[in-house]
Order: sequence, then C-alpha cells, then structure tokens
Amino acid sequence: MKRITLVGFGLLASSIAVAVKESKLPFKVRAVSSPGTLERAAQLGIAEEFFLYNQVEQWAKDSDLILLCSPILHILETLKSLRDVSLEGHKKILVSDIGSTKASICEAGKKLGDPFYFVGGHPMAGSEKRSLENNDPSIFENAYWFVCPPENSKIEDYQILLDLISFLGSHSVFFDPQTHDGCMAWLSHMPQLLSSTLAGELPERLLEFNYQHYAGRAFRDMTRIAASGWNMWHDILATNSKETLRALKEVKEGLNKTIYALENLDKSGELEGVFKQGAAKRASLFEKGRNTPSLFWEITVTLKDETGSILNVLEPLAKEKLNIRDIELMKVRENVQGTLLLAFKTHDEAKNATQILLQLGYEVKER
Repeated sequence: MKRITLVGFGLLASSIAVAVKESKLPFKVRAVSSPGTLERAAQLGIAEEFFLYNQVEQWAKDSDLILLCSPILHILETLKSLRDVSLEGHKKILVSDIGSTKASICEAGKKLGDPFYFVGGHPMAGSEKRSLENNDPSIFENAYWFVCPPENSKIEDYQILLDLISFLGSHSVFFDPQTHDGCMAWLSHMPQLLSSTLAGELPERLLEFNYQHYAGRAFRDMTRIAASGWNMWHDILATNSKETLRALKEVKEGLNKTIYALENLDKSGELEGVFKQGAAKRASLFEKGRNTPSLFWEITVTLKDETGSILNVLEPLAKEKLNIRDIELMKVRENVQGTLLLAFKTHDEAKNATQILLQLGYEVKER
C-alpha cells in the first residue's frame, strides 16, 4: 500500500493517521474533510495530502485503500458519489468503512463498479470525544474489528485492510452484514435506547425535590450512555431500526415477565429465577479470554484510603515499564477502601506487578 485515504477526518481517522506517522510506515495519508478540519490536520502534520469532500475524483485517484470514517448517512452519500467516478484503467481500489451498521452500507458498496472493491468494516472502538484534537493511536488496541466481505470474495482482495487492522492492534471478526446488525442491535443499539429512556423517564415526583442527586451507582451506570449525542445515533437507528425494534420488543417481553413475577412474589417464586438467569448470563460476558479479543491477566489491588492512592499504585509499575492494558476503579466510597483492577497482556507482567505491590504492603489478588 502506497496511499491510504481517510474520508471524514475525525477522532478515528486521525488516530489511524497518527499511528501510521508514529510508526514511519512507507505510505502517504490522504485526509478528506471540511476546510477547517483539513487546516488543523495540516498544522498537526498528520497527513500529507488534503482534499475537500466534493473533490471525489481527485481524492479517489491513486488511492490503494479508501476508508470512509464519517457518519453513516454521509458514508452512504459518499458511496453514491464514488459510483459516478470514472477511473478507466485504474488499478483496483479497496473501499471500506467504520460505520456502526452494516446492511445498508454493504448493499450500497455492492453497487460500486471498477476499479472499486468494497468490504464493510466496523471497529469496536471510540470515545465520547469526536474531533481530531483527541486523536489516540492506541484507541484500536485489542478491539474487535468486524469485517463484512462480499459473498465469494477472496481474502487477497482485501488483505491490505486486514493488515491495517492488525497493525492498529485490533482483531478481525468476520460477519455477514445482517448478522452484524442483529448482534449490534442487542448489544449496543437497544441498550442506548434503554439508557436514554430510563434517564428521560425520571418522574417529576423525584425531580421537584432534587431527589435524583441521591442516585446510586446502579442508576448512574445504567444511564451513563444517555449523554450520547443524537446526531450519531440518528444515523445508526435510521439504518438498523428493524433489528433494534426486535431487540426492544424482546426486552419488553422480559420486563413483562419480571413485572408478573414481582406481582406474584409470594406465589410463584419466579423472581428468583429472574435474578439467577441474569447473573448467569452477565457472568458469561466475562468468561476468561472471551470478553476481549485476546486474553488479559488481571489483578485486584486494595487501595489505601489516602490522597494519591491510585498514583501510588501506578507509579512503581510504570518505573518497571509494566504496560497496564486496562484499568477499573471497582469500588470507592468515602472512608471505605476502594479496589483497583489492573489488566496485563502476559501472565509474567501480572506476576511482576503483584510482587512489586506486595512488597509495598498492598493486598493483591489474581482474578
């Protein structure tokens, strides 16, 4: 690959560009975006070539890989624009995307003619921060990247995409577009609607006395993603409404069963089953080696109730160049000791971290 063209130069596209720059890979990054974004990308030096969205033929020409990184409806518009581009005799150009739904996009991608060849994609990576100012070259590390190739395709037809995914530290997972959208409807799109609804239905009898400020961690965790922006979610739900509705109706059926079980608490004993089934299926999310693409080794550290307690744990590990791949503050309340979860890529790293922290007087356990 000599040239990668990133259309829609926001958080994820700029993160890819910076990863390429930092690794000094021998190909050029072409940025396609609005004038202000292109000016900032030039100032930061994270691309060599710059084009506006409407300069389609210019930015498509001489590309090896075009990655569409804009919102879903804009991706669909861009695919329509590419259909009108005439590059007779041009070498094959691989086109992919990072959209969160796949059926509509892959259907549009099928309509591309030569020299374009489309393969759908969706990295499970991101942040609430959207702009190139927040670029993070490690944002894709250890993330799933769904790949939806057309039927009867050959892997060599899109090998450069798989190479890029691997270079970024992600793990390719192959799905057909419909299966992808059904899966994401349950695991991402429906939960967003539940979270937004739960927060939005806070009753006036609580709000008028400001009782919402007493919300515990359960309510806060369940409504965290209610802060998500509507613009992005409009495109997702507009292109995956059928599967998301199906998921919502299935949850509604479950809620009706739970309501019945609560109404008949002393008779049926079914509510206990609701809890047991919920606990079992929740636990299945965290089966060792299953909840992330590659196995992490985890330890828990009981924090000391003192200022700088998290820094005091992390600093000695950083001095020994131990790379922490994930971190979670599992429990913290005033005057109650918190628990810090740390994840490492190898067992040796986890063992070394454990020994260091034990010598410093911390209570450490391997998960």
